[in-house]
Amino acid sequence: MKKAILFFAVALASFAVEAQNKLVFEEKTAEAYVLKYGTGSGSSQAQLNSIINILTQNQVTTRNGRPPRKPEFALRFEQQAQITDTGDKLQLKVQVAKVQVSGSTDYKGFEIGDALLPDKYKAKVQLLNAQDKVVQVYDRTVTIKPNGVALLQEQLPDTAANQSYKLQVVEEQVEFTAADVQQLREQLGLVRAYYAADDRVLQALKEVALVRPDDIDRLPLQDRKLHELEEQYEFLKKENYTEKLHLKQQDPQRLKYKMEQLQQVLQERRKAVNYTLATIHEHFYNRGLSLLNNGNALVAQTYFVKSVEANPNFAPAHVQLARIDLMNGYIREATNRIRDVLTRMRIDPQTEQLAQLLAQDIFAAQVNEGNRFTTRGEYSSALEAYAEARDLCSTIGGLRCNLQALNDGEARAANGVYRSMVESGKQLLSRNDLQEAERLAQEALGFQREYDYVLHNATEAGDLLDQVKFHYYLGFIEEGKRFLAQQNHRAALGQFEEALALEQRYTFRPMQELRQLSQKAAKPVLLAMLTDGYEQAMQNRLGTARQTAADATAMQERFALVQDAEVQSKYKLLRERIFTQECINTQTTYDKHYQNAQALVREKKFIAAAQAYEAAISAAEGMAECGVATFTATDGRTAIAAAANYQRKLEEANRLISGKKYSEAILQYETARSYYLSQQVNKYGLDHISLFNFAVKHPDQPFTAAVVGFYANEGEEQASIQLLSLLLEKGYRKGKTRKVQQQLGKQLALKDVQQGQTGEAKILSVKYSQNNRDLKKLKKAYEKERKRLGKR
Repeated sequence: MKKAILFFAVALASFAVEAQNKLVFEEKTAEAYVLKYGTGSGSSQAQLNSIINILTQNQVTTRNGRPPRKPEFALRFEQQAQITDTGDKLQLKVQVAKVQVSGSTDYKGFEIGDALLPDKYKAKVQLLNAQDKVVQVYDRTVTIKPNGVALLQEQLPDTAANQSYKLQVVEEQVEFTAADVQQLREQLGLVRAYYAADDRVLQALKEVALVRPDDIDRLPLQDRKLHELEEQYEFLKKENYTEKLHLKQQDPQRLKYKMEQLQQVLQERRKAVNYTLATIHEHFYNRGLSLLNNGNALVAQTYFVKSVEANPNFAPAHVQLARIDLMNGYIREATNRIRDVLTRMRIDPQTEQLAQLLAQDIFAAQVNEGNRFTTRGEYSSALEAYAEARDLCSTIGGLRCNLQALNDGEARAANGVYRSMVESGKQLLSRNDLQEAERLAQEALGFQREYDYVLHNATEAGDLLDQVKFHYYLGFIEEGKRFLAQQNHRAALGQFEEALALEQRYTFRPMQELRQLSQKAAKPVLLAMLTDGYEQAMQNRLGTARQTAADATAMQERFALVQDAEVQSKYKLLRERIFTQECINTQTTYDKHYQNAQALVREKKFIAAAQAYEAAISAAEGMAECGVATFTATDGRTAIAAAANYQRKLEEANRLISGKKYSEAILQYETARSYYLSQQVNKYGLDHISLFNFAVKHPDQPFTAAVVGFYANEGEEQASIQLLSLLLEKGYRKGKTRKVQQQLGKQLALKDVQQGQTGEAKILSVKYSQNNRDLKKLKKAYEKERKRLGKR
């Protein structure tokens, strides 16, 4: 029932609106324009002539297919004028509708009438009264569209009752512009592109039929060709001829169907090619295996290589390649490949069994190759072959290896290499080529360590090295004598030290004269060193001087110069100078710290001053043997002890505040106040700030709130309220002060009752809260507590 009433109301309202809108005037006229080549001088005619010429050049025909002698076309449309009276306004409307273009509008099977619409349609719309007098003129210019366009839509007040108005359209004209010419060119170009696309689709259909997924030798080429055709299809698809040329209504070459056909064929070929690509390694392997079984190993190898290139982890192909390498004598290549198969790849049991058998054949071939090299005296090559065999055996689990044959062959080859190296070293030593002889001796010793299980008891390389070093030893002594004769003691000592080093490291018989010669060269060098050390101490380069003294001590002991009187005299002078300079430096350091402490006292930085006094005392005590007097620093430290302790207490309070330990900080601050008073710290020129003022100025608001609570707990309600008010003025959250406000209100109420205060609770609560809205919790708590206490 409600729905029926609502429907009736809506219908009644619609009828009322229609009754208010009265159609005053309506007129429909048919307009037609024949557009053809002309001789007019206007810009529009020139553009139309260009359009006619383009139609002529492109052999545009009529719909029945007849080519005109000179193309022309007609523009027709319906023009509808209306005036509607809405009560207080007139609605004026002129609509262009049912636009049609006929004539030479067919191009290669496509209707191009829409592309021939003029860019501009100009007209004047006159509003006439009952006496056909012009009341209003509207100049309008619009672009004609295939589905029509509004030439005029206006409203004007209706001031005259029952006035008969009408509309008249005059001075109509259509205009063509350069944009119309370009639009036609683009439309014709689009049609030509359509036919070109049709040719490309037909060609693509032919080419895709030639793509063979089973042609494994040229499959990458087939894949590239298919990829090119897919790209070509995507390009044609993006051209979107279906929408641009409305192919659902007109498609003379059935391009849309051909595109769908091409897409289907491409998808089928792609699926087949992708499957073959995914399994190409198996195809290559099967063809290689067929060729190998027919005795064509060379071509088979080519297909096995292609298989592993397609899938580097395809083990069966690797096994066959290793077999072919072994057959061709490429043992190292076969070894590396079969090791990869058995240690790195995941393989099936059958392939693993084949690989194991092949690995045993490779091991036997490596041992045999080593034996052949040993027989020819090519011991190094033999060792390489044996090493590869041993490595293969150790890295492949479960391989049955003839280790006895391997060890015997390796022992023969290692002995051969070792003896050859020693003999070559001896020949070089006989030619006095000590550097090369030493190199070979060291290599032989390294080789002996590498093959210790074979050459454990061999001594030839060690003997050769001893002989080489003895020749070096004699050369150093002779060169040192030559420098000593030239009074070049430092160079001579260097040569003798080289000889002494060799004497300590090797077992050859030493020369007795070397001790005396080295001592003779060392003394002048040592005296010069002590002189340099003394100068270093004089220049206050104590670190360098101490190192020189230590080096001199070691040198005295090494060359037996400890009892030499001249050396001892100079060494004593150096030690005394170092000690003297150390004491001078100690006094300087003490004075520096003491003066710094006094400056800090003047600045009232007593903690830092105490530390400076302590540093001065520590410097003096570090060199107690210098006897630096420390009473001035000790007295200074004692004199400022109270001030320093006071400042330390304040520092500790600040540290506790930074750590959010507010209760401990407040107690520490109060301890500092008591200390300040008891020790009369004011005599040092320091002023103590009360806890109240300290909390007021402190930036840490939670700390100030803690002080508010402290005063409340101490029964100093007025101070607590005053500080709380200042804290709230700074923006501190009221909610965080609720408990302390309630505490203060209760405490004040209890005190007033105990003191016999008879004032009205509400008046006193306003007084205590200072009529501050932020302290309303205090006010309420006071009134509530007074009321509760009054009932007792």
